[in-house]
Amino acid sequence: MKQRFRYSLISLSILSACSLNAMANYDDGMDEIEQITVTSTRTAKSSTELALSIGSVSEDVLNNDNSQHLSESLQTIPGVLLNQLSGGQGHNAAIRMPINYGGYTLYLQDNVPLQSAAFYNHNALWWASSNSSLSRLEVMKGAGTSLYGSGAVAATVNILSAPVDSDKNEAGITLGENGYARYQGSATHHLSDQNGVRVSGAYLSNDGWRDNSRVEKTELNVLHEVSVADKHSFKTSIMASSLDQQMLNALTADMFAQDPSQSGLPAEVIKIDPRRKTDYFRISSEYQYQGNGVFASIIPYARYRSNDYIATWQPNMPQVESSVKTIGVLALSNFSHSDDFETTIGIDLEYSQGDAFSFQAATRTTSGWGAATYPKGHVFYDDKTRFKGIAPYIQHVGSITSQLSYSLGLRYDSNEYEFENNLAVYDDDGFGNRSIADRTDTFDHMSPKASLNYQLDDTSNVYVRFANAIRIPTASELYHLKTKETSAQLSSLSEETSDTYEVGYKVNLDAFSLELAYYIMAVDDAIVTAYDDFGASYRVNAASVEHQGIELGVNYQYSDSVSVAFAYSQSDHEFDHYIEDQGRVDYKSKESKAHDLSGNSLQMAPEYVANLRLNYNSRAIEGLNIIAELQSIGDYWMDAKNTQKYSGYTVANLKFNYDLSDALKLHVRIANVTDKKYALQSELRYGKERIQPGAPRTMYAGLNYSF
Repeated sequence: MKQRFRYSLISLSILSACSLNAMANYDDGMDEIEQITVTSTRTAKSSTELALSIGSVSEDVLNNDNSQHLSESLQTIPGVLLNQLSGGQGHNAAIRMPINYGGYTLYLQDNVPLQSAAFYNHNALWWASSNSSLSRLEVMKGAGTSLYGSGAVAATVNILSAPVDSDKNEAGITLGENGYARYQGSATHHLSDQNGVRVSGAYLSNDGWRDNSRVEKTELNVLHEVSVADKHSFKTSIMASSLDQQMLNALTADMFAQDPSQSGLPAEVIKIDPRRKTDYFRISSEYQYQGNGVFASIIPYARYRSNDYIATWQPNMPQVESSVKTIGVLALSNFSHSDDFETTIGIDLEYSQGDAFSFQAATRTTSGWGAATYPKGHVFYDDKTRFKGIAPYIQHVGSITSQLSYSLGLRYDSNEYEFENNLAVYDDDGFGNRSIADRTDTFDHMSPKASLNYQLDDTSNVYVRFANAIRIPTASELYHLKTKETSAQLSSLSEETSDTYEVGYKVNLDAFSLELAYYIMAVDDAIVTAYDDFGASYRVNAASVEHQGIELGVNYQYSDSVSVAFAYSQSDHEFDHYIEDQGRVDYKSKESKAHDLSGNSLQMAPEYVANLRLNYNSRAIEGLNIIAELQSIGDYWMDAKNTQKYSGYTVANLKFNYDLSDALKLHVRIANVTDKKYALQSELRYGKERIQPGAPRTMYAGLNYSF
């Protein structure tokens, strides 16, 4: 462990002890404020009952944020960083991980996955609903419970819709600089006391603060809930959305210094107006049975998404067209043997079919290393992949004493790919791409989970847990290969496995809550990017990685009008063992190109992530709420060789909410109030800096009306 990280642990421990002492002295008569979560078990549980680190964003916070992207609210949870890329709707994540594009985070809406792990896309929140029908957001950090399989390694993010429990209707409009406009609304109708339906939707249009960054998004949700004889209930959800977004590229350091608002694209590429278009549709219906000591849930679902774009981050900027169709079932039964023992048995079933096609949309000549002319119409890949996943699991919770409980879980994931290639088989298409024969690949894994939870009293607990998890390679990683040099990798790419060890403490009181967690996550057979002698990239299991960190979340209601929320994480992400370019030899000097990076920090791994919010409800002006926010990340290495550092950033935001009446609310938001020029993220690729610029000061204002 690095010395500075050890000091951070000590300082945070002292801070936590001081917080606990202040809490104890504040008011011995504090009442418990119960925090409920559904993500871990698909049933409502108190946070202090669970040996897990779960953060949430309440409906009040969502309403007061009025954010243009869910990432802005999610970052109030300790250890959660999502970068809203290029000011649009794309994003990546850094939750117990460096900033990355890999499939380490599982994204759900109402407990149903937004995408298949076999066709993972780091922009999963494209397809999440973010209109006025939401009730809260939950993030389960670390490897999930036995209910979750591939992808639930670093975190599980769950977007939860509000229940259809009132006849409340809403309409809202938000306008902002750079042509920003968002319209949203919902209408609820009750057919009876046990039968209701809500229709909600939103439309977003934004020209963007950077050149060539216009985006339009439309979404529609229908939610129907009905209860029968108190024991049976059905919840049917339909989600549909369409996104059309212009494409950008990262900037070099010179471009960023000159004008961070430029697109980063060559003039000939701008002429073809590169865009990303994605359509999404999902229908699911959950049946629940709640009997005497028995709970059962069955969720069949069907899902479709398309994703067409020009890959502006690649030198030749190819066109990519893909679609994924999925049908699946999530089923579980929970049996309460007594007040102190319960067992959950379940199974997840998924069948997905992904179609992928990539070609050269326009003739383009690249420069520098590996320069070539790519002719219009050249096809890079054209294939179909079928994926089948079967995952039975069991989870048992019991009590050892009145205060000490345990949880044991086991999940078996059986995954199968069937690859069908529409192109001829060849080693090299002239541009370093291989085309392989039809094939079948399987990935099977058993994931154990175990935890102990000690209930200190009705309001607090300490816990320790262990969880094993996997990330399977995606279809693209398996079958879209580079050059004949990768033939040895064809059958050797395997799933990543991780072991998470965690200890934590939680307390929830009326005016004070605190969550403290320390984790170590070891990842074996980590999939990394390697390069052949022609500069072409491919994927290989070549590393073991260790992630460790501490997370602290504090909420303190100082008075009726003032409250403070603080979310902080300090982490260290290192290669435990990694030989970069192992086996490669320089064709001129005949010397080895291998570099031992063991002990190096992973690139784009911030030393800390912090969010501080001051919430003020004015006494002088009734109905006025003011939120002052600081978002900050620490420095990090920009490359795996640890040759150059980025210093991080701190930005401030202001939010105003004013109740004009019981039904009408005015909101104003100023992002980056100091107009700070900063890089949202910065990395080195091929020795060149690639910068995603942060947005300048931007103002938004709007009205929400409830009726």
